Amino acid sequence: MKDIAYISGQFVEQSDAKVSIEDRGFQFGDGIYEVIKLYDGKLFKADEHFKRLLNSADLIRLKVKHTLEELKEIALKVIDKNINNQSGSLYIQVTRGVSPRNHSFNPDLDPTIIMYLLPPQPFPEELWESGVNAVTLLDTRWSYCNIKTTNLLPNILANQEAKDQGAFEGFFVSPDNIVIEGTSSNVFIVKDGIVITHPITNKLLSGITREIVLELAEESFEAKEETYTVEELYDADEVFITSTTKEVLGVIEIDGRKVNDGKIGPITRRLHSSYRKYRENIDNF
Repeated sequence: MKDIAYISGQFVEQSDAKVSIEDRGFQFGDGIYEVIKLYDGKLFKADEHFKRLLNSADLIRLKVKHTLEELKEIALKVIDKNINNQSGSLYIQVTRGVSPRNHSFNPDLDPTIIMYLLPPQPFPEELWESGVNAVTLLDTRWSYCNIKTTNLLPNILANQEAKDQGAFEGFFVSPDNIVIEGTSSNVFIVKDGIVITHPITNKLLSGITREIVLELAEESFEAKEETYTVEELYDADEVFITSTTKEVLGVIEIDGRKVNDGKIGPITRRLHSSYRKYRENIDNF
């Protein structure tokens, strides 16, 4: 059976899925998206992802003409129609729709809604044991990073810069020397047993995994949402990143400086173990 995608009311083979050249998502990046992990054919934290999608839509004045429950129903149909591939992730993209090219938009356009399954991309297990390195990069993005928009060029360029420097991830740093987030992750530090991450503002995306890990941290440790500088990042006892695919991943080197003598710390390991247990036992897919 071919892989099936949903596009604006129709289920079609992915190879036949098309959008207009005048779709504003194609021409302007005028759209939003979510990626929801699948485990054994079930969506992980679907409600949280769809709530964030609808919030992003509200923030860019995009009228999604479906409720959260209707979007979930479409998603479940996509999964059901792909019986040969029910692992990996569900990709959802909503654009403002199709109209003659113009910077201003008609607020009543019918949005283009796309859903399809991304194939599994197994994360190298050894990295959870060995840890990864990172570099700091000046944050030159716009002021609405809390919106999960398809305008990812700054993140793409920053991530490539990190790769060019031989690093796994890049950490965005504001002009006033505050560590914000990673190019595709949230960043945590541990100092004197306290787990710290940047508070949610318009400067970063509120990660679903970030929220889970904060809750888990609060059960066993002191956890804070507060800003910290690059110097405090260098001086941290432990550093780790979180994301849907990376889960809880230890960082052992930043800008060539070792973290915890180049070893993943005990709090990072405990939180990763707690996250795995949480994910395996949760029943609200």
